[in-house]
Amino acid sequence: MTIGKLCIEPEALLLLALLYYLDDSGITLWVLLACACHEFGHWWMIHSLGGQIRQLRLSGKGAELSLSGVHPLSPPQMCLSALAGPMVNLLLAMASIFGARHGYGGRLYFFAGLNLGLAGFNLLPISWLDGGKALEGFLCWIGLEEKAQRILRGCSDCVVLLLFLLGGVLFLESGGKQFTLLIAGSWMALITWRDKNMNG
Repeated sequence: MTIGKLCIEPEALLLLALLYYLDDSGITLWVLLACACHEFGHWWMIHSLGGQIRQLRLSGKGAELSLSGVHPLSPPQMCLSALAGPMVNLLLAMASIFGARHGYGGRLYFFAGLNLGLAGFNLLPISWLDGGKALEGFLCWIGLEEKAQRILRGCSDCVVLLLFLLGGVLFLESGGKQFTLLIAGSWMALITWRDKNMNG
């Protein structure tokens, strides 16, 4: 489904519907707010650097901004635009903690933790996350354009494998009660494998 510059894939709609169905405490709205602020950070930085956004695509991987080739960003600008989203989440986390400590609601502690988690997750050096895009921009910046993709693929594989193994260990040691990390690792491994096959 495409609305202007927004493209929503069926798997994203399915994921949102599942989250809404399973959510009985209003967490989904907080998650969507944190994600919207995250994407705003990317948009603001890209716009400030003179780039143009062609499309915002929502899929099973999350949100992905596609840039127009009319005004391409330089490698340092790629780093800044990739890191802008997580930085907004970190600022929101600090502001939420400050607000909670000054009596604006204990729920802000939850929002702070949510933003910290979102920032930390996106900073992982995996090709389709902000950390991977920042790493690719940095490698191109220091003159390793030819090796950037190979290094990034190696980092992605190592991190995804580590998360999957840690998830398996946690699942076994908890007697099957802690399965969130295992599911996340499996999901990330599936997406990474699918991207590899699609890109040859």
